[in-house]
Amino acid sequence: MQHTPGSDPPDQLLSLIHGVSTASRQLRRKLAEVAATCDLSDSELLVVWLCRGEGRVQVELAAAVGVSPAQMSGLAERLGKRQLVALNRPARDRRRQVCRTTAAGEALLVKAAAPLVGLAATFADRLAPHEHLQLQSLCQRLTAATGESPRELHDEQPVCQEAA
Repeated sequence: MQHTPGSDPPDQLLSLIHGVSTASRQLRRKLAEVAATCDLSDSELLVVWLCRGEGRVQVELAAAVGVSPAQMSGLAERLGKRQLVALNRPARDRRRQVCRTTAAGEALLVKAAAPLVGLAATFADRLAPHEHLQLQSLCQRLTAATGESPRELHDEQPVCQEAA
């Protein structure tokens, strides 16, 4: 019996991993180009965005952007020095540090919105709105299926009000 690539579960899984990681690398490269206009890395821009509202704990942020907790500590410190995020330790658990986007961070997200709208428009030519939503949902389900289900990302919020 001859083996046909993609016909068995291991091949299907490897194909999925390859496709998702290739798309992720390309999206992160495009995000890095936008982030560079704000003198940030792609990870830094994601952290500023993720910390909107109630904020995020550094360990959670590290998992969300794909860096180690030690790297996240340095990244959060740099963003704090630039006053893009505020770093706070809750009184009930001094070991945890919560990062929240500041007014300056919100202003930076507004600045990043214009190139992100342009980038989104290039994807809209190739991905219908319902496909975009379906892809977001599938990615969330895939993340949950790995057993490492982080708190919901701000998937329903636009980057800034002007981009909505």
